[in-house]
Amino acid sequence: MLAPQNISIFLNNALKPTPQMAELDSDAALPEAIRDMPDQVSGHFVGLEESATHEIAVAWKRIMILNPTQVLYTFTFDAGSGNFNARKR
Repeated sequence: MLAPQNISIFLNNALKPTPQMAELDSDAALPEAIRDMPDQVSGHFVGLEESATHEIAVAWKRIMILNPTQVLYTFTFDAGSGNFNARKR
């Protein structure tokens, strides 16, 4: 597992991202090229506040950007564990 990294999440068509810390379930760093980004990514949020957990859990649309490639991922979220599964859009 990699060290926590800063990611951006967009909830319910928000125009500005909310930064969050997350650890990805991977032993390798994410690629620098858009075409090399994985189709699916999983991990968990680190230090997520209760209000943020609730906000993510009740959102009807969840999008995240993991690194400077700006590749968009739609993600599911388990509020109990803080885990997410993301799929490239």
